[in-house]
Amino acid sequence: MSNIDWHAGFVSAMKLELMADEKNLEFREEQFLDERKQRFDLLIIKKKREVRIRNEIGEIFNKFNIIEYKNPNDILDIGELHKVLSYTSRYLYERHDYDEYAADAYTMTLIRDTMPEKLFRQLAGSDMVCTETRHGIYEVTDKLPFRTQIIVTGRLKEDGHAWLKGLTKDGTKEKVQGIIDQTYALDAKHKPLAETVMNVFTGANMVLMHEIKKEESTMCQAVNELFADEIAELKIQLKEQKVANERALAKQRANLEAEKNAQIAYLESEKDAQIAYLQAELQKYKSSPAGH
Repeated sequence: MSNIDWHAGFVSAMKLELMADEKNLEFREEQFLDERKQRFDLLIIKKKREVRIRNEIGEIFNKFNIIEYKNPNDILDIGELHKVLSYTSRYLYERHDYDEYAADAYTMTLIRDTMPEKLFRQLAGSDMVCTETRHGIYEVTDKLPFRTQIIVTGRLKEDGHAWLKGLTKDGTKEKVQGIIDQTYALDAKHKPLAETVMNVFTGANMVLMHEIKKEESTMCQAVNELFADEIAELKIQLKEQKVANERALAKQRANLEAEKNAQIAYLESEKDAQIAYLQAELQKYKSSPAGH
């Protein structure tokens, strides 16, 4: 699957990760800033500032929490960090409630599947302290006005982070099993979020899913049962894409055939015109004194 909606998978994964505290949180997807259309990937607002988030990825959360997600194809470097910093500063400025919410009410979180080695080198070169506070969670503790963390989802502990760890191109059978185990416990409200994550995982790991289908009958059955609607929808999309491709191919063939026929007709007309011209010239020659 070429067009993977990583952003939708990310938002769904975050909602599932923070599901235990969802009543105390407000999720705003692609929050825009002013008329320039700058936006956050996700803004999470704590309805009550004093509420403590149980999931460790939200341990540093305060009132306003700006989240930037980079899919496995994206680059995460110090330029991206400063972009998020500028957006957060802009958001603070636009709220105009500095007396109630100072800079400590804002946090920044940058999320990526694999280690952003370049960013860590750049932070070290800028004398910024970056400390791993939990498995896969790194806090930047110096030279930034807002509390900031970098989450490397591939390094998060296995227990409790199946959703974020599912946003990867480096899928494993263990990660599939983790998603399956977590999905069994979901209610009807949250299952569609899991389906979105699984859709991203499947699209990014087609070879693995094909192997599971061939070799892991129990796991394959569980996937089919849990994500039947998603699989059915995927089959419909693939069928529609196949039909669209066939129509496009048929149209392309028809256009090529029409172009070929037009070219042949043009050459035939050119040949007839040339023959007529030569015949006329021959007739002139025969009628001239030189022709007698």
